[in-house]
Amino acid sequence: MKRRRGASRATWAARLAAEGTAPELAERLARYLELLVQWGEVVDLYGGAKPAGLLTGLVRDALAARPWLPESGTLIDIGSGNGFPVVPLLVARPGVRGVLLEPRERRWAFLKEVVRELGLAAEVRRERVADHPGAGYDAATVRGVGLEVWWPHATRLVHEGGTWMWWTNADNAAALAARVPEGRVLPCALANPAGGVLAVWRRCFT
Repeated sequence: MKRRRGASRATWAARLAAEGTAPELAERLARYLELLVQWGEVVDLYGGAKPAGLLTGLVRDALAARPWLPESGTLIDIGSGNGFPVVPLLVARPGVRGVLLEPRERRWAFLKEVVRELGLAAEVRRERVADHPGAGYDAATVRGVGLEVWWPHATRLVHEGGTWMWWTNADNAAALAARVPEGRVLPCALANPAGGVLAVWRRCFT
């Protein structure tokens, strides 16, 4: 694969630290962003936009979910695409084991390399959520995937007491809240208001 020369790992780490990411975490995330830009010329991973501000902003939005992610346990990510939000979260929570679902071949291959290069405790599966046989995860993350895709599988995939985290808009967060009889949905603002909200649904015990 032909790869372009982008910002160095040190440059990415400095940019992340300047935007408020803890220096030690910024160092670990910098390799991921380096890989993302290298692959981005061949695989459409961020829509052709200039990566610097976009990618560091996506890191901040991903890490907004840290307060709701346990220090250990299992996490499933639906439609993992370019790795946001799941890769930054797994870097930040090394005790969490991830399962990344991505049916598109090139993005699946990219994520496989990211997991290998970063040494993440994660498995990348070339599956759609409807075809995934797993169940009972501690947490789930989803971004860029509609409610109608993942909602039919929500209670199977995450156990009672577990947490769904959905990067979406305020209207979609309200639609989710209207469907949840046993708990409530907390819409959390992201660093960039144009990026929407993080809708956090903690499944309650019955």
